[in-house]
Amino acid sequence: MNANNLVGFLDFLRRNKDLPGSDSHFKLAPKLNNVTFRNFKPRGDAKLSSVMILLAEGIADDINVVLTVRNHKLKNHGGQISFPGGRIELEETRLDAAYRETMEEIGVARCDIEFITELSPLYVPPSNNTIFPYVGRLKSRGFAINQSEVDEVFEVPISFLKNPGNIILESRVMDNSLVTIPCWDLQKPEKLWGATAMILSELLYLYTKYEESKIDL
Repeated sequence: MNANNLVGFLDFLRRNKDLPGSDSHFKLAPKLNNVTFRNFKPRGDAKLSSVMILLAEGIADDINVVLTVRNHKLKNHGGQISFPGGRIELEETRLDAAYRETMEEIGVARCDIEFITELSPLYVPPSNNTIFPYVGRLKSRGFAINQSEVDEVFEVPISFLKNPGNIILESRVMDNSLVTIPCWDLQKPEKLWGATAMILSELLYLYTKYEESKIDL
């Protein structure tokens, strides 16, 4: 990696206009007999949410992705790994919601985030929720966890996530079917899977394209 790996990737994201969307999402989607388990076409009455994908400098010029472990006592998705984010409120833009939820959950203020770009929205059938992901650079670390919503905030290197050997397959029963779930084991109470993994899949696709663009120079 060169000395400006994070800077280079962020510049690539700003300039990139080609988002693979569902093609990359489906790589990390739960599957039944090698076919995507659910229909990811949004319903007209879907709820709307935003998340913030924070990127920060890692060790040896790696890039870290900031993730949270949701409070294990939460009724919905308790204990799961996710990005900071939540429901878009009335008269609030999607990006404003991502900033607000990041502040409320992990104490990172808007002024400490440099907005970079927006990724493809993802519809989540079980919760009837469309998620709008935004990418931002974390200018300075200084997390303040809202313990009613978050048990832990942590960072994972993008080099770990992009290594195909670190993706494992688990079998789970969902809707009375035995489903195969691609995921990462990050040594947390829950593995990283589902909507968060699917959103990350698009980010990793773009990172691969960025690396390929450096080879062509």
